[in-house]
Amino acid sequence: MKTIKHVLFLLALVTVFACNEKNAKQDKLVAKLELADSLEMEKPKNYLEKAQLKESIDEEIKRTIQLANDELIGDASEVILATKAALKAIADSSYVQAKSHIEKAIGKAESITALKPDLAFAPIDFNIQINDLVSNLSTVKKITNEAEEALEDGKVQQARELLAELHSELAITAYKLPIATYPNALKDALVLAKEEKYSEASVLLNAALNTVVINKKSVPLPLLRAERMLLEVDELVQKKEFDTEAVQTLLENASYEIKFAEVLGYGERDKEFKELDNAIKEIKKQVLNTSNTNEKGLIKKLRDRLKTFKERIT
Repeated sequence: MKTIKHVLFLLALVTVFACNEKNAKQDKLVAKLELADSLEMEKPKNYLEKAQLKESIDEEIKRTIQLANDELIGDASEVILATKAALKAIADSSYVQAKSHIEKAIGKAESITALKPDLAFAPIDFNIQINDLVSNLSTVKKITNEAEEALEDGKVQQARELLAELHSELAITAYKLPIATYPNALKDALVLAKEEKYSEASVLLNAALNTVVINKKSVPLPLLRAERMLLEVDELVQKKEFDTEAVQTLLENASYEIKFAEVLGYGERDKEFKELDNAIKEIKKQVLNTSNTNEKGLIKKLRDRLKTFKERIT
C-alpha cells in the first residue's frame, strides 16, 4: 500500500511539474508575441518640443541628486582629499604632515556631523550621464535583429556591442561618505601615527577610503517623457474647452513611451506596464465623451501611478 501511495505521489508531482513547464512556455510565447507586436508600433506625431522634454530631465536630475547644500559636499570632499594627502605624506615619510592632514580630515568630518547629527552618508560627488542612443522602437527592432544574426553566426562580442546600445536612460552615480563611522577610523589612525605606527595607520586610512559608498541609479528616459506628456494633458483638460485632438496625440505619445521603456527591458516587463497602457486607453475614451469630466481624476491618478512606478523600478 505504501508503495502504491508513493507511486501516486510521484505521478502527481510529475503532472504538476509538466503543467508548470507548459504554463511557463505559454507565458514566454505570449511575452514574445507581445514584444513582436510592440516593435511593430509606429512612433506617433510628437506634440512636445525637445526643449520641453529636456526640462523634465533637468527636473529629475535636481530631484534625484538633491544638491541642496553645496557646502556639505565641499566639506565631505575635503575629508577625502585630506585622507589621501595623509597617505601620501606617510609614503613620503613626512610624518608631521601626515598627522596634520589626519587632524584636518577629522575637523572637517566633525563639522559635518555637528551640522547634521543624524546624517549617515554625506554626499561627496555625482556623475550624471544621459544615455539615449536609441530613439524609437523601429531602431530597437533593427538592432535586435542584427544581434540575433550575430549570435547565429557565433559572433558573440559583436552581439554584445549591439545590445549595449539598447538603453535610453538618465544614469546617476552618487559617491557618499559614511560620515557616521568615518571620523572614528581617522581618530584611530591618528593615534597610530602619534605612536609612530605609520604602517598600521596607512592600512587603516586605506580601509577608511574603501568604505566610500557608490550608489547607481538609472531612470528610464521614456518614462520621464511620458510623465511630461501626461502633465501637459492634465494642464489641457483643466481648461473649460480644450483641444481633444492635442490631448489624444499626447496620450498616444505617452503610451508609446511607456511601451518603449518596457521593450528596452526597464522594469523587467512588469505587469504594471499593461495596466498603465489600459489606463491611458480608458482616458482616451473619456476625453471623447463630452458628457462627463471623469478624465480629470483619471489623469491625476495615472500621473501619480506612473511616478510611483518609475521610482520603484529605478
